Amino acid sequence: MNLLLDLGNSRLKWALYDNTTLIENGKSLPHNELTTANLTHLWRDLQPTKIGISCVGKTSLLRCIEVVINHLWGNTVVCFHAQTQLAAFDVYNGYQHPEKLGVDRWLALLAARQKTHTHICIVDCGTAITVDIVNAQGQHEGGLICAGLQLMQNALACHTADLPFLTQTEKVGLATNTTTAIYSGTLFAACGLIERVMEKQPPNTTLFLTGGDAPLLASQLNCPCTIEAELVLQGLALTLQACE
Repeated sequence: MNLLLDLGNSRLKWALYDNTTLIENGKSLPHNELTTANLTHLWRDLQPTKIGISCVGKTSLLRCIEVVINHLWGNTVVCFHAQTQLAAFDVYNGYQHPEKLGVDRWLALLAARQKTHTHICIVDCGTAITVDIVNAQGQHEGGLICAGLQLMQNALACHTADLPFLTQTEKVGLATNTTTAIYSGTLFAACGLIERVMEKQPPNTTLFLTGGDAPLLASQLNCPCTIEAELVLQGLALTLQACE
């Protein structure tokens, strides 16, 4: 049994895999709850033989995770830290400096490529919204990054007077109050980015959405898409298996 960990910008997500097969749905913990005590309690009954880690989060949080791993399993597990590569699994990194592409984005590309060999657009709808394109030959053509929904809303709350920070879902559309106007405005901005990118792709392009806001964005998009909540973990499972 493999324990796969995805330490992102705002939460830790994990799942149990048997090689590349999911055997337990992914679970998550926000950064503000990520403590040695909480992780020890949540993981104490697990018995992994290998652990794969994807990390774009803070080093201090990774250290916390490593302390728990050592405490629970010591030398009985093999730990693998995923790194972005120049090429793997028929995907070819398009960055000028390949190592600068975030490892979470790289793993998502690997997983998406295994699902289809058509032209692909992968959108991670998390703390940041990242967009990456892989053509039918597996070449990564590049990507885009912008603030995610919560970051956009937070920016308005922090840098303008009397605009609220949102903590609830609002009705989508033209608004007659400020809270709903912010909610719909940021949502439409994100959807506009995705739709603009898709307009420039070949007609057979497959659009994958992943990340916490994927269902919300999918509900408002004017183009077909597939939600794949576990893309990063799936890519991590592939790379971990390849290390055997």
